Amino acid sequence: MQFSESLRIGSRSIMVHKLRSLLTTLGIIFGVAAVISMLSIGEGAKREAVEQIKLLGTNNIRVNHLKLTGEKAEQAEAKLSEGLSYHDGQLIRENLPNVTGVAPLKFVDVPVMSGNKESGGRVIGTDASYIRVTNFHPSEGRFITPLDVEESKRVCVIGSEIRQELFGYRNPVGRRIVVGDTWFTVVGVMEAKTLKEGKASVIKLRNINKDVYIPITTALKRFTDETRPAGVEEIAIQVKGEDEVLVTSEVVRRILNRTHNGVDDYEIIVPAELMAQSQRTQRVFNIVMGSIAAISLLVGGIGIMNIMLASVTERTKEIGVRRAMGATERDILGQFLNETVLVSVTGGVIGIILGVAMAKGINLYADWETVISLYSVAISFGISALVGIVFGIYPARKAAKMNPIAALRFE
Repeated sequence: MQFSESLRIGSRSIMVHKLRSLLTTLGIIFGVAAVISMLSIGEGAKREAVEQIKLLGTNNIRVNHLKLTGEKAEQAEAKLSEGLSYHDGQLIRENLPNVTGVAPLKFVDVPVMSGNKESGGRVIGTDASYIRVTNFHPSEGRFITPLDVEESKRVCVIGSEIRQELFGYRNPVGRRIVVGDTWFTVVGVMEAKTLKEGKASVIKLRNINKDVYIPITTALKRFTDETRPAGVEEIAIQVKGEDEVLVTSEVVRRILNRTHNGVDDYEIIVPAELMAQSQRTQRVFNIVMGSIAAISLLVGGIGIMNIMLASVTERTKEIGVRRAMGATERDILGQFLNETVLVSVTGGVIGIILGVAMAKGINLYADWETVISLYSVAISFGISALVGIVFGIYPARKAAKMNPIAALRFE
């Protein structure tokens, strides 16, 4: 018997029992939909985390100041540690030859104004290494130079959103703004940077488009913190290659441990390490969620086997007639196997459509980033077809091995 004829007979049998066929495919439909939607959430979360970490640079190291309280603060004071400082950055730069850039960051909480317009931006004291370490460059004018730092000049570089807030579409380069109570000359505007922070955030990122950069020495002199005169909130370090990051981070830890007299008033963040950890977490998430969704496919496969066994019993006489008219065991096997595969593949197609719709709905209403990959669609569709074959073989073999005489006599 030709394959097309076998397929036609299987399709007609499915259409005769529409409701039963639909209920049979529900397990496959929901299983495939669950696989696609869960994997899309996992892939979206992975992509979000990777994009965030790449903003920091995979060959970078970040050292953050930790504000201690209570007993820890008393211990730090007793050991004469004033926390992360500008001198720590200079020491790292002098002692690590494989470091290509060291940028200190001092955050200053003062208003930024131009005329009667006030911006909600953050003022950051840094130096010329910042653009190299962060790969974040000015689109107009220039950035802070070593001469600006050496002479503690009153110049600033503003973010793209600060430009819109204070100057609109006018060219701000060469104009003056008030930072705190001091006039600064704008010498550059930074390029606009797209930041996306969703549910899968592994690092809290500030909006760098609303930053105002001034020379680090100017920040330390004009906006002095009496408790920490040379204090900075962060030191960004760039290493030559990614393979040197972990070793360099350990050396930085030893240097700071010595200069801070063993006080842990800082933390070292390695973006490359965070990326690897994030990927491991997402891989576990995908395996767990995929396994849970696969249970639905297993249940659906058992349902298909159950219905097909019932169908074989119902059509025993039909099988006997076909065998008596010359149909071989292979013909009967192919007929019932085609029918189960058709049911499961149909359920797989509907499940793919439902899974894509669920992923889009999750993205729209729950604000989760979802990414539907061809890999997840192919895997889901392949599994649905495999379920039809695996769970359809036994009923099909049972029908093919049926004795024609006994089948004809069956009532």
